[in-house]
Amino acid sequence: MFREMMDQISRLTAPMRSQTLYSTPQPAPQVHNRMTPDTDRYFLTMFDIILFEPEIAPNTGNVIRLCANTGARLHLVRPLGFSLRDKQLMRAGLDYHDLADLTVHTDWEACIGHFGDRTLYAFSTRGTERYDRCDYQPGDGLVFGPETRGLPEPVLTSFPPQRRMRIPMATASRSINLSNAVAIVIYEAWRQNGFDFKR
Repeated sequence: MFREMMDQISRLTAPMRSQTLYSTPQPAPQVHNRMTPDTDRYFLTMFDIILFEPEIAPNTGNVIRLCANTGARLHLVRPLGFSLRDKQLMRAGLDYHDLADLTVHTDWEACIGHFGDRTLYAFSTRGTERYDRCDYQPGDGLVFGPETRGLPEPVLTSFPPQRRMRIPMATASRSINLSNAVAIVIYEAWRQNGFDFKR
């Protein structure tokens, strides 16, 4: 079923700027605009994880698992460094085909247009605030850059300084694996909200 889901993502998202795939218990996934920011159901899922131009399939597969386990929605911003039918991507998320929401955006402009005036946080080694020193609220978006270069400067500086976050590391370290960084942040945000899980 997971393979069928990823095939359908690949077919349906290419010509559109933003497309939401909603997977249900039925045999085949379907495209479904089930939640918008002005509906009560939108915030039943706590957070949105946004991967800006991710490059490595297994990392995204791991984040798919993470979203399935934390109730987060996942957003991918094109261009991607892999096919959505990549075997490593499928293997990493193989048993997590119950992922509720996966949206693929054609570009960054489409992505920020989707979120409107909602609160987004950018995570980078160049961030100015520690990731655990902000007040995460249901519906917030968490933005992570590509593995080899991080968020481009124009994207990072489009966020106000208090929303440019960093994860502490040892002095000699350069960066943290993308899926590990997402895990660190989503669990802190979820902890702040009492590990509430509504799906």
